Amino acid sequence: MAEFLRAHGAWDGGAFVTLEIDGQSFVVIDIGMRMLSPRELFNAQGFPPDYVIEGAWEGLDSDEPTFRPFSKDVQISCCGNSVCPPVAAAIIAANCPHLAENHRETA
Repeated sequence: MAEFLRAHGAWDGGAFVTLEIDGQSFVVIDIGMRMLSPRELFNAQGFPPDYVIEGAWEGLDSDEPTFRPFSKDVQISCCGNSVCPPVAAAIIAANCPHLAENHRETA
């Protein structure tokens, strides 16, 4: 990160990274980055908070269904291959209005 900031003239290599934006100076203390969690990725895509991303039930037609957990990598790839619900709903409403359902919240 420091190399990137130096290359773009945002840091002179001093003890702190300082940036000036619109006449205000900011000191960047932590320039480390972290990856978003699978849940954060699904939230950003517009999935509801209770949407199950942790795994899948197998053998639902048997007497003893089992839950198969997904690894973090699988959860992330599922999000990357998904279409967020609001976009899917808009596509259906635009192309197949007779299939779209109107939902109203009741007070």
